[in-house]
Amino acid sequence: MRISKILAFPGKLPKPFVTLVGFLLVLAIGGLDTITSYDLSLTVLYLFPIILVAWFEGGPAATLISVLSAITWDVSDLASGHIYSNVAVPIWNALLVLSMFLIVAYSITVIKKLSIKEREHAHTDDLTGVANIKFFYEQARNEISRSSKHKRPFTLAYINIVNLRRVNDTLGHYVGDYLLHEAAQIMRSSLRPTDIISRLEGAKFAILMPETKNENAAGLINKVQEHLLDMVKKNGWSVTFSTGVVTCEGSTYTIDRLIKMAEDLMNAAKEAGKNMVNYMTLE
Repeated sequence: MRISKILAFPGKLPKPFVTLVGFLLVLAIGGLDTITSYDLSLTVLYLFPIILVAWFEGGPAATLISVLSAITWDVSDLASGHIYSNVAVPIWNALLVLSMFLIVAYSITVIKKLSIKEREHAHTDDLTGVANIKFFYEQARNEISRSSKHKRPFTLAYINIVNLRRVNDTLGHYVGDYLLHEAAQIMRSSLRPTDIISRLEGAKFAILMPETKNENAAGLINKVQEHLLDMVKKNGWSVTFSTGVVTCEGSTYTIDRLIKMAEDLMNAAKEAGKNMVNYMTLE
């Protein structure tokens, strides 16, 4: 089992709450540490609030809790009646404990960041930075289920960059890759945060637009089309864009069926001329 799964927590906790809980846990452990005397070491218990804060907040908050834990541990140790042969010993011990706490806090923070990056990488197309096909299908199935249950509309668009091969052959694959990346970023910046853009394969992209009827989808797709055409014109790239758009307003279809419908519309748009868009509404 991955550490990210072990430390997973449903929902998102508010940061002030996590810090407060960590602070109270440190005080509670310190009180218990004092009562049990120095014969019974409770040092490991201080790691729980440190791990908690480091996982959910990281950074300065985790460092603060680590320092607080080390101070509390040292005060509790002295208050419990532990007598040392030299006054420097408790200071040295406190520094060692603080070092251990800081290392744990830093390690948990790094693990959390790596976990987030791993999760994002699993959902992202490496070249374009938008969603990959696997994540898109997952989100599309969820949206189809939600739409069917609540009788809400959604729209699926299928965009093909036509003649990308010509760019690859004449200017090089690195230019073609750059074109794909820029096109994906323009789609992302032209749409809403709730819309999901995915690279399906090659020069083909899909866009999922929740809560979107045909007329609203047309406005969004026209905006995307306009920005894409401006991009290729500025760069002198001889490519065009063909798009098929399917809006569901009550009908229930599988994602594979919807993709096929949108692809057929896209192919028809490609045959009809350059930079054409075909629309269909399923009621």
